[in-house]
Amino acid sequence: MKYSIIISEKELLKDSDKITWIGISKKLDQKKTDATESLKNVIKLIKLQFPELPNKMVWGNYLIFEEYEKIVVIDIDYENIDSIKNEILNIVLNEDLAVLIGKENKIYRDISEIKN
Repeated sequence: MKYSIIISEKELLKDSDKITWIGISKKLDQKKTDATESLKNVIKLIKLQFPELPNKMVWGNYLIFEEYEKIVVIDIDYENIDSIKNEILNIVLNEDLAVLIGKENKIYRDISEIKN
């Protein structure tokens, strides 16, 4: 199942989810650049958690990371999407970053928002 998760610095989050999504969309329209150190660190942690998944598009399971200044987009193809999504949420939120999931129209700001 193909899925996308956006990880961002919390400073990009606004009071309104609509304004946050618009701001994130504008960032995604910009040229790709290296991510901030905190985002690079979270990419490393996710890759360590899933070493078996390639980070280029292949037939089957993969995790592809696209870096922008204060945003990372993860494209995922994995049969148990709920499992990998929960792992990524735990890693990212414990690093004090935010997670945006378009398919759910949900922004996770804090670890307490995860349903166990």
